[in-house]
Amino acid sequence: MRVRGGFVAQARLIAGLVLSTLTTPGLADELGELRHQLAEQHKVMQALERRMRELEAKEQERAGHGVDSGYAAGTRKQGFAAEDVYDKGFFIRSKDGRYSLSLNGFLQARYTLTAPDSGRSRNNFDVVLAHLAFSGNVFDPKVKYFFQYETTTLGNSNRSTLLDWWMQYSHSPYLRAQAGRFLLPYSRQFYAHPGHLLFPDLSEADYAFNLHRAIGLHLSGEMGRLSYHGLATNSIRALDAGGQQNAGAEVAWQGRLEYDLLDSYGYLESSPTPAATPQLSIGVAAAFNPVDQASRFQNVMPGDRTTNVTIDGGFRYQGFSVQAAGYYRRNNLEALDEIGHDWGYYGQIGYYLTEKLEIAGRVSGVDFQFANNPRTAGDVREYTGGVNYYLYGHHVKLQVDYSFLDGEPFVEGSTSADRLRVQTQILF
Repeated sequence: MRVRGGFVAQARLIAGLVLSTLTTPGLADELGELRHQLAEQHKVMQALERRMRELEAKEQERAGHGVDSGYAAGTRKQGFAAEDVYDKGFFIRSKDGRYSLSLNGFLQARYTLTAPDSGRSRNNFDVVLAHLAFSGNVFDPKVKYFFQYETTTLGNSNRSTLLDWWMQYSHSPYLRAQAGRFLLPYSRQFYAHPGHLLFPDLSEADYAFNLHRAIGLHLSGEMGRLSYHGLATNSIRALDAGGQQNAGAEVAWQGRLEYDLLDSYGYLESSPTPAATPQLSIGVAAAFNPVDQASRFQNVMPGDRTTNVTIDGGFRYQGFSVQAAGYYRRNNLEALDEIGHDWGYYGQIGYYLTEKLEIAGRVSGVDFQFANNPRTAGDVREYTGGVNYYLYGHHVKLQVDYSFLDGEPFVEGSTSADRLRVQTQILF
């Protein structure tokens, strides 16, 4: 009994010490603060639980009455990797490759100051070209299609048109058949995409001699280093002429051969990616064209029958490029009852000072033998220097050039003008 009584006494002593410690003023305050914080946290948790129940009730109501009622809830991917949506254009493509649709866009905005040696100067802003293109294949990767819309304010217009529409079947690399309205592989400079030019616009010679688009049939292919093109089309209009259909019985025909002496130079006037190996290609093209619409650019009139030849070439290595072309046209002049012989040329060079900054120079000339079109001012010489800055290659770039245009009209006298152009573009 004594042992048990001693144990009880000791227990009472320990409990008293504990109670005494717990009832000290500092500890009692801390316990009170903890009880208060727990009470506040409990209120917050109750509010969150009520809000969660409300949202769950609304979600159940939507699932029961929405368009997806009875189906499993869908999942949405938070964004896409660039390669999932963009490959030289935004695209949709079936897994088997039989069907595809690509969307491309292109916009050039330009400021031009023209100061002739006589008369008033002119300042002008233009949407030079705005393109929206749809392309791809259907049923088979060999069956391709292309549609391209264009808008421009050039020529004091606000024109919008379906520029190209064609379909193509690729039998093999040696033979492709194309039908519709398409770009003609006559001039190397015009066959290049306008967003890939070394300068903001074509040379004076290319405006005077290019054969740019028509409706018809086009056969093409490659055999090693040699590529070929053969075409039969409606009458080919100049850039400042309208119409699509033939006025007479004759059709236009055209052929082009291109040979890669070194690596292929292609139809790219300026390459922001330096060429690791030398590139050199030469080409020759010939065409017959029954003219159905007048052109001030090309000094032709309806009823003229032209035979056209051009020889061109391009070389590129590292940051240096050079391109040149010569043009000849034999024109059976309907109104004058004469045979005219017209000539043109251009030569241009470009060099990258840095990976984004390029300098360029060009000389071009046109010689018309007769004053066939009364609106044609006459021969001209072009001397142009330019600077290009590439923010994202050809996708986003700024071009500035200055030209001295020395004109020689068919009547006595001479005309000349200074021209400054500033152009920016986006291409995707």
